[in-house]
Amino acid sequence: MKSNSSKLPQKVHPSNDPSEFNPLSYSLEKFRLYETRARFYLIGSDRNKQFFRVLKIDRMEPSDLNISEDPVVYPPQEVKSLLQRIAEGNRATGGLNFVAKVYGIAGCIKFLESYYLVLVTKRRQIGSICGHAIYSIDESQIITIPHVSVQTDVAHSKTELR
Repeated sequence: MKSNSSKLPQKVHPSNDPSEFNPLSYSLEKFRLYETRARFYLIGSDRNKQFFRVLKIDRMEPSDLNISEDPVVYPPQEVKSLLQRIAEGNRATGGLNFVAKVYGIAGCIKFLESYYLVLVTKRRQIGSICGHAIYSIDESQIITIPHVSVQTDVAHSKTELR
């Protein structure tokens, strides 16, 4: 009995075949976090750095979490232009600063006052399922979301820091 497995189509990661681009079918694998006084910008890219998405996190609320996802899928040149425009528009309040290169968001947590962003900063592949990599988290980083200028005294208390 012959196997028909050789006739089955091979699954190709969407970011490896630009001719079959579907903005809803690729995955973001690497992220760069930038900050201004008013917002964090998490820029996600696919494996080949061909497609980029933007997540905006408001930093002006001391105890609320406001996150918005830009619906646009940006090519490399447009995301560079976007970052330049953000930097120019925020020059008077400190500009746009690079914070970290990350592999994902593990979550957002709130203790007494402020929300915190839990980021995956180092990962290690430990296996694969059906061709999809499975990673363990080797290092993470916790970043306070509200800008220091809007944080209350509770955000700096011993209880919050503990």
